Formats: sequence, structure tokens, C-alpha cells
Amino acid sequence: MRDLGRLTLLFLGAAIIIASAVLVTGGYARALPYLGDAGSATLSVFGLWLIALPLVGIAAVLGAGRRGRAATILTGLGIATALGAGIATAQMVQAANDAGAIIDLVEAFSVSKLGPVAVDATTEYARSAQGPLKAAIYRPRGSKRPAPVLVYVHGGGWIAGSRTDRGQDMRWFADHGWLTIAVDYTLSSEQVHLWNLTIRQIGCSLAWVARNSARYGGDAGRLSLFGDSAGGNLVINAGYMANQRTLRSSCGGKVPHVATVVAMYPVVDVAASKDNADALLGAFARYLTAAYTGGTPRQYPDRYAAVSSATHINPAAPATLIIVGTNDHLVSPEGAYAFADKARTAGIEVRLVRFPHGEHGFDAVDGGIGDQLARQATYMFLKAHGQAPAP
Repeated sequence: MRDLGRLTLLFLGAAIIIASAVLVTGGYARALPYLGDAGSATLSVFGLWLIALPLVGIAAVLGAGRRGRAATILTGLGIATALGAGIATAQMVQAANDAGAIIDLVEAFSVSKLGPVAVDATTEYARSAQGPLKAAIYRPRGSKRPAPVLVYVHGGGWIAGSRTDRGQDMRWFADHGWLTIAVDYTLSSEQVHLWNLTIRQIGCSLAWVARNSARYGGDAGRLSLFGDSAGGNLVINAGYMANQRTLRSSCGGKVPHVATVVAMYPVVDVAASKDNADALLGAFARYLTAAYTGGTPRQYPDRYAAVSSATHINPAAPATLIIVGTNDHLVSPEGAYAFADKARTAGIEVRLVRFPHGEHGFDAVDGGIGDQLARQATYMFLKAHGQAPAP
């Protein structure tokens, strides 16, 4: 019985070490089919765990009382894996520091604050043929001055997601002094392609914010936009079009000026997403773009041009912060790199932050390194452009 227990401990330790090694390898080797996806996602979100788990595996192997070549190999592999995860984590922390964020590793390791967040108010900002369009309001506490306004547009590939996404982040920004408003828009599907309506609904939400934010303690004269993935595409396009006065509202009203835009791993080049050849996520990326536009770039070049962010580059565009993961398999980071270069050439202030080893959604876990980076880098960027709350 004792031997069985030791054998079980040995196999458990070996499994932990080998699984961790495989994932860390994938996080460094982005191009590996499937493994690159899984490894990048795990390493960029749970890098600290991938430091600790191999050490737990080593302890299990040594605790089994086995000696010899197998134990030596497993121990060496565990140490190498922990070092690899440690180096990657250090690179992530350094990137966050360079962007103005101070990472709390204890919070990142515990990632304990999960679950939905209560909103202060939910309101209907407009109606569409498909039903009401709603906004979730997160109000700052205790401020007697009008607060700057941060409007969040959710991701989900234009076919999923809602205003309640990133509720923890919205509450964080509200607690730090912003009136935060998260808006819904009508979702596309295989049957309904809303490429030309969605952006006008965002325009509608901004017109509503301009008229109504003062009721909630906000100052629409200091308006910033925040979006992720497909929402990143929408906030860049909406912000750039608003300042060029080409953004139309689906519900009427005047679309306000946008001071700054923050986009997390945005789909700036929609046509490139249609060409995504990744073995795991490529088909999904192609499905999303087809659902949004109704077909391929060859079928509808004008539609793809209309929804691609480079089309809307203009000298009046707001200062822009783009944060991308370098290992993103769903939305290629190369598109964001090219867009940033093109926008800068046109005179737009663009700050590009690259999160090492980061997969799409690397900030998905509340309190993780990626999430702390997203919050604090956004805070510092808005502050640098006069959009932070008064002390």
C-alpha cells in the first residue's frame, strides 16, 4: 500500500511537471499549432501558477522517494519550466511597468475577486428594430465635481457579449473617479449582418451620453472611449469618425467630441481577420467577420473598408492607447502594429503597449497581471491627456 502511494505521488508529480512544461513551451512558441494557442493563453493569464506548479511537481517526485535517471530528468524539467515561466512573467511585469503600471504579484496570484458586479443604474438609451438598447452606469463615489466620462463598448466578435462584460473593471474606474457607462448594441449573426448599423448605434449611445451624463454626475466634455477586441474596433472607428464629424447616430442627436480612445487587442484590420489561418482559432475568426459583414473581402470590399480602422484615420482623431498581446492567435497583433504606424504618420498620437506572450483576452482574469496592466495603463494614459478625475 505504501509503494502504491509513492507510485501515485510520482505519477502525479510527473504529470504536473510535464503538463506545465508543455504549456510554457507553447507560450514561447507562438507558431506551434494548437500548442501555441493553449500555451500562450495559459502562460499570459496564469504565468505565476506555472512558476509554482512545476515546483509542486518536483516536491511530489522527490516525496515519492524515487531516485535515478527518471527523477533527475523530471526535476531538471521542472526547474527549467519554472525558470521559463518566471522569465516570461518578469517580461510581462516589465512591460506593465513601462506602461506606467505597478503590478501587485500577490493580487495577481490570488485572482480572488471574481463574479458579477452590481451596477448603480441601468437605463435604456435607445430602441432598435431588434429591441431596447441599454446602458449600465457605474458612478464615482463622493466627488462633488463633474466626473470625466468613460464609455465602454464590449467585445465578442460583434455577435456576442453585453454591457455587463468587464464589470469589475468598470467598477474599478468608477471607484477611481470616472463616470463609467457600458453600452449594448445589436448583435450580428449568421442571418443578420449589422456592419453598417452597429457603428451608428455607438454614435447613438454617445449622443445620449452627451445629453444625459450630467444627470449621473458626469462631464461629457471630457469623454473617453474604452473597448476590447471587436469593441476595440468600434471605439477606434467611433472616436475617429466622431472627431471628423462623419459618425452618424442611429437615434438622432449630436455626437460629441472624443478626447481619448483606449483599445485592447482591437480588430483594426477586419480583412486580415478573415484570412486568419490559425489551426485552432482561424475558422472562428473567419466566422465572426462573415457574420458581421455578410461575406468575404472579395464579395464586399466596400463593407470591409468601412469597418476597418485605417479607413478612418484623420488629423482630428483622438489620442489613442492600444494594448495587444504579442501571441494573439484570434486577432493578429501585426495588424495593430501596422495601424499604429500608419496613424502616427498621419499625425495621431498613438501609444502601443505590447504584452509579452499575451494571447487574446490575456486580461480576462480580474486582478491578473494583464488586467492590472489594462487598468493602470489606461489610468495613466487618460491622466496624461487631462481626462483623469480631479484629486
